[in-house]
Amino acid sequence: MSLPHAILGLLLDRPMTGYDLKLLFDKELNSFWPAQMSQIYRELGTLEAKELVDSEIEVQETRPDRKVYTITQAGKQVFGDWMNRFPASLLSPSRDEFALRVFLGGRSNREEMKFQLRRFIREKQAEIATLTNLERNYESAAKKNSEQAMYRKMTMRRSNIVAEALVLWAEDCLEELEKQG
Repeated sequence: MSLPHAILGLLLDRPMTGYDLKLLFDKELNSFWPAQMSQIYRELGTLEAKELVDSEIEVQETRPDRKVYTITQAGKQVFGDWMNRFPASLLSPSRDEFALRVFLGGRSNREEMKFQLRRFIREKQAEIATLTNLERNYESAAKKNSEQAMYRKMTMRRSNIVAEALVLWAEDCLEELEKQG
């Protein structure tokens, strides 16, 4: 149920279109809270119906008009209530299709599994590079006394550490497959 809260929290930064939100999710939140464009627009519609966000059509000369969303006072209240009401447990279940495929790997071709592990490592290394850049950007902003940047830097660091651990895990899996012949 946190996607609407994520959207409200992001709209606290500035008014945005659904497309702007999707870019932000893809660039900065994807490692811990991915969202599809259809989910974002569905939630924006729901939030607007509940009067937690307002929208305004912004006319553009050379491009199609865009719908820009702004958080309302009621939206700020809902977001604040959510932020200050933590659940009893902070552990949340996650689904990981790649881990499931490795778990069931004995029913697959070993060479294909090794190929996919190498691919996974490459993808995670690219993610680490992106996260490292974001972490540095937020670190610079945090030094300028931006409290929100400090928290975003912390989250990027968490995502980076998780990605690094997954690379180590995949390398270990590859090594074990190589030993087994």
